[in-house]
Amino acid sequence: MKWEQLIRKNGKKLETLGINLKGVNTIKFRGKESFSHRVVKLVICHLLAKAGHNFKTEQPIKDNVCDIIDLDSLIVYEIETYPNSTIIYKKLDDFLHPYIEDLVIVNLRKIDYDWVPVYCLRDEMAKCCGLTRE
Repeated sequence: MKWEQLIRKNGKKLETLGINLKGVNTIKFRGKESFSHRVVKLVICHLLAKAGHNFKTEQPIKDNVCDIIDLDSLIVYEIETYPNSTIIYKKLDDFLHPYIEDLVIVNLRKIDYDWVPVYCLRDEMAKCCGLTRE
């Protein structure tokens, strides 16, 4: 969605949620995130951008910080390694707001993917860039 359309459609809602447009469509990582968490965050952001959506990462909402919020649809994406019922209910409570349209919890354990090639790519890139800890 173009800036003018985004502001026209969701500007007041974003303002009420405390979301400004600084850092839109940039990916922020937290120090404690695992490599797989960061890869999935990157993939979700890539898919949102490819769909023409604007997003923010590590966005404070209601005294909590969400992994990703789609600013066009106001859907929050949370990436979790072990999302048990306690965590799920906490996330629902954390991001429950009349303007948040939905909460998608991505369970890393349920992603049926062989991560070995991704880790090999990471290690190869580290070598190419001289960022290894050998």
